[in-house]
Amino acid sequence: MPVFVPVASNGEIPAGSAKTVIVGDREIALFNIGGAYYATESTCPHQGGPLAEGSIEGSIVTCPWHAWCFDVRTGKMTLGEFAYVEVFDVEVRDSAILVSLEPRP
Repeated sequence: MPVFVPVASNGEIPAGSAKTVIVGDREIALFNIGGAYYATESTCPHQGGPLAEGSIEGSIVTCPWHAWCFDVRTGKMTLGEFAYVEVFDVEVRDSAILVSLEPRP
């Protein structure tokens, strides 16, 4: 059973934006896509760009450094199948947003 940790308050991250949060010993990018929350590893696999600072269109985040694009729901790269970012389960309990300590398998 996954272990979840609180990282933010519900409503703290406006729709269409993201925030970097700490989960255990990892930095995670937490996205609000139309009121649903998604979490990925915080750095782009290309050269470590900060994904939470990227532009968001629908469920796609574009790395601000070199424009690599990822679907925050799945972690898949939109430009090809040679890269991905790990995704983490997210739960909302009462007024807290919680993220799993471990990425999805």
